[in-house]
Amino acid sequence: MPSPLRRGKWYLSQCAIALRQWCAAVLLCLTSLLVTTASVTSFAADKSVSNASAKANGTKTTSSSNASQILFSPSVITLNNPTNDRPAAFTGSTPVTVTMTVYNSEGNIVQPSSSDPLYVNVYGSPNGVITPTEVVLTSGTTATFTYNGGAFPNNLELAAWMNDPISGGASLGTTLFVQQNRPPCSFGAASFDLGVVATVPDAIQVKAVVGAQASPNADLQSFTIDTGSLGVLVTNYELVNGPQVHGPGAPGQKFYDSSGLIFSGSYYLAPVSVQLTDHSFVTSNPVLVLSVDSVACHPNYPNCQKPKSYALHYLGVGFDRNMTSTGDLFDSPSQNAFLQLTDAQNGTDINQGYILSARGVTLGVTAADANQFDMVSLSPNSTVPGDWNPEAGCYQFTTLPGQPQFCGNLLLDVGIDQMFLDLPSDQRPPGSYESDADNPNDVPTGVGMKISVLSSNSIRLPMSYEFRAVQPPTDPIGPAPTFVQWVPSDNIFVNTGRRPLLAYDYLYSGQCGQVGFRPGPAPN
Repeated sequence: MPSPLRRGKWYLSQCAIALRQWCAAVLLCLTSLLVTTASVTSFAADKSVSNASAKANGTKTTSSSNASQILFSPSVITLNNPTNDRPAAFTGSTPVTVTMTVYNSEGNIVQPSSSDPLYVNVYGSPNGVITPTEVVLTSGTTATFTYNGGAFPNNLELAAWMNDPISGGASLGTTLFVQQNRPPCSFGAASFDLGVVATVPDAIQVKAVVGAQASPNADLQSFTIDTGSLGVLVTNYELVNGPQVHGPGAPGQKFYDSSGLIFSGSYYLAPVSVQLTDHSFVTSNPVLVLSVDSVACHPNYPNCQKPKSYALHYLGVGFDRNMTSTGDLFDSPSQNAFLQLTDAQNGTDINQGYILSARGVTLGVTAADANQFDMVSLSPNSTVPGDWNPEAGCYQFTTLPGQPQFCGNLLLDVGIDQMFLDLPSDQRPPGSYESDADNPNDVPTGVGMKISVLSSNSIRLPMSYEFRAVQPPTDPIGPAPTFVQWVPSDNIFVNTGRRPLLAYDYLYSGQCGQVGFRPGPAPN
């Protein structure tokens, strides 16, 4: 199943990236992380939050667009964390106040009560850094925490839920506590090798269960890992109820623009457990998941073919993969199951990230692993705090006159095996597209191409490979995609698909804001 949001965002438009002289140009333009002196600050909300002025136990009529949701003010909580240069952010403890607006299934603002309290949990905090980590409100919607000024290695998930007696479901919401000051990267001690049931050139699949704590006797399903999307999707009858499962919440949907399919259902808060090579499990904190109960074709996709079943098992774990359509609430790293892992140390010994290769999948990045990769530092995402902008990359036509090259953003998207190139149509080089009117966006078979990832961290390119484009039914060789297709766009962007994993291993650290590349076995 192709994943959503194939195209990317252009964050480097102010950079003068030369077509050939790429060295260091990109990183000179990366946005600096905002640093303020206050102990607690808030970013501009990426979702509007209505003021909750309803009286206790009352309601306030409002738009139904936020039905069954809990919104936060501030939308993301920023803590003035210590770093090596700032060993003590401040003296003493600081109160941190978070106000929630709770909408019921009819879109009305509601208040908690003794019969329907509002539950608020903090996940991933080192002992004593944030207190309390569990709050139950029976009146009012403001929770006050205490931050002791200590370090915390990962973003901290804040999850809230309140039962809705009208729908029989729940109102749900998640957000993050994030670091104000970007600390030096610190890799973790814990890592987990997943039991892979399929790998490249096919989709990467692992065994997992969404909901109750997994056990060797659990009804496991094969889930596809996708770095081109965000959010966990599971078929509704395969969501396993348990004490940490809350919902159903808001109605939602996920649109896949490569197929035209829209999968719809309801959101839940639920943990995700993934099976390891030794048949044990690693489990996430409860995250927002979409329980799918139907599938339909988008009306603007006449060639869409609706499947007989709406069954879907997807682990969207990408970064910079935020809301793609109405009803899609996956817009924060708090909803990335691979970045919300927990263990006996509350996840504090895990560098939240992953390594993907043709040979396996590892969750948690250790120093021993990271030292084998050419690392690329990412810039903070200015619109989604706690997230990162994509890496810079180029695509080049090596067999066309002048070997034209275009540099912008790059996505290694393991959810697909094709390649997509974004560029204004009038800038496409002659010979890079089919003259046949039936396939004007296809890169012709035999055209030579080169894909490169840019970085100022090292002299050599972290990832660079060449191939000859093909079109079906011709099979690709090595990291070459199954086909290459143009996408009319004002941006410069390349989605490589997953087949580069036949030549390189790929690392992503959500904690450090880095990606890495390591040469793998020689491609076939």
